[in-house]
Amino acid sequence: MSCKRHSDRSAAIHKQGFTLMELLVYMAIVGIVVVIAGEAFSNSTKFRVRTDNMIRATQEAENVGMLFKTDVEQLGTKSSKEAGVAASGAMYGDKFSDVHTSVYMDPANGDRSSFLITEESDGTSNLTFRRLRYDDNGYYVATEEVNWFVENRVLKRTCKLIDKKAGYTLPLNDPCVDVEETPSAMEMATQVDSFQVIPATPSVADADVQVFPPTGFTEFNLVPRTGDSKYVFFKAENSAGVEGVGGTSITLSQFFSNYDNVTQSVLVESNQKINQAFAIKNETFPGGTPWNSLCADKGSIDLEARQEYEISFEVVSPGVTDPYAPSAANRSLAFVPGVDHMAVGFRSIATGDVPKVEGKKLMDDFFFFPPLDATEGGGKRSMRFTVPQQINGVCLAFTFACFSPLVWQGKVTIRNLTVKKVASSNYKFPPEVPVFDAEANKTEKKNVKALKVVLQVSRGSKNNGPGESGKVSLVIPIPSNGEGD
Repeated sequence: MSCKRHSDRSAAIHKQGFTLMELLVYMAIVGIVVVIAGEAFSNSTKFRVRTDNMIRATQEAENVGMLFKTDVEQLGTKSSKEAGVAASGAMYGDKFSDVHTSVYMDPANGDRSSFLITEESDGTSNLTFRRLRYDDNGYYVATEEVNWFVENRVLKRTCKLIDKKAGYTLPLNDPCVDVEETPSAMEMATQVDSFQVIPATPSVADADVQVFPPTGFTEFNLVPRTGDSKYVFFKAENSAGVEGVGGTSITLSQFFSNYDNVTQSVLVESNQKINQAFAIKNETFPGGTPWNSLCADKGSIDLEARQEYEISFEVVSPGVTDPYAPSAANRSLAFVPGVDHMAVGFRSIATGDVPKVEGKKLMDDFFFFPPLDATEGGGKRSMRFTVPQQINGVCLAFTFACFSPLVWQGKVTIRNLTVKKVASSNYKFPPEVPVFDAEANKTEKKNVKALKVVLQVSRGSKNNGPGESGKVSLVIPIPSNGEGD
């Protein structure tokens, strides 16, 4: 009997269920959980959207920044390959030497630079610059004027021709318009918060440290690379015409030709050869000494991380009567940009290759051309660079590859060669130094060799928040700006 009463009491309690208070507490707990979960989901969604907008903004800023850099790097290009007459006929008398002053902004008033920067009322920059346009063979066809500016928070670009060769016709769908036509603006980026183009302050390095040749020396020698079937021997002689002996100038000749005169075509890649010379101190050495031994003993250079260096030399094309005067009789003036190859850079003494870490190059070679007319800047070449980390045991190397019919028959003289640590850089920008007022210093503008661009764009609806920003800042070398390059 007692067992049955206990069972009935338990059933009665079970039938009662939750009390109102218990239900309210339960609903409150569930509500709190739902609110917290909803808030977490909302925050997560907002964070994801903000992150996505930030990534999009940063990617767009970087992409447009790189397009801008590629565009501006060619600022001021002014020399081209033009037709001349030589013993073998006009076809082989082409020379890369003419200078087109149409790239200068206002030479009549002393402005022989190739850029103009103005500040708009919204604080953004308006950049205009000029450069040459070439055909596939390196011939001059026109002078372009490019304009980057911001209008209603949209970054735009226009391009027009201000001068052209007689008979030249723009291709269909060309981004530029013809002379005297009004260009249409192309949108490059929207929701632009900032677009600043700042010229570097021109300065003169007055306390550089010479790395090569060693301090106090001016003479050097260039020795051919040997011991590798890809590289071939060529002739190197000093100003007195003595082979194997250095000086303040070395003339290189008898290059290997990658052009087959019989078939009138370029050799197949497996048969192509490269002429390469290494710079060493002007000291005597036993004949047959390998290039890497000479470099290690007489030309080894260590490059410090983030230290700015400058490679400087003059390149001339020896003529018939004047060994330092450019002459149309010299076949090196048949050089074709984009086809023939002249470059200077560094090679690891240990590997013979460009300095690398884990297969990634730490620096590239610098290309250069045969000299222009001495009255328009001569043959002075200067290349500045830094490396991301310490590089030990490299040798300065000149590389030549000849693919045109006659350029291999030419001579190239390298003189006054130096590698220096730069004490004061031409690439100084605010806040290091005051802003360089280019328009108030027109005669100094040609000495500006770098521009800095700062671009910031936003992404995201303004109704749902302020949007997210992406920013890029780039320093762009412009070595062709001015008449002395």
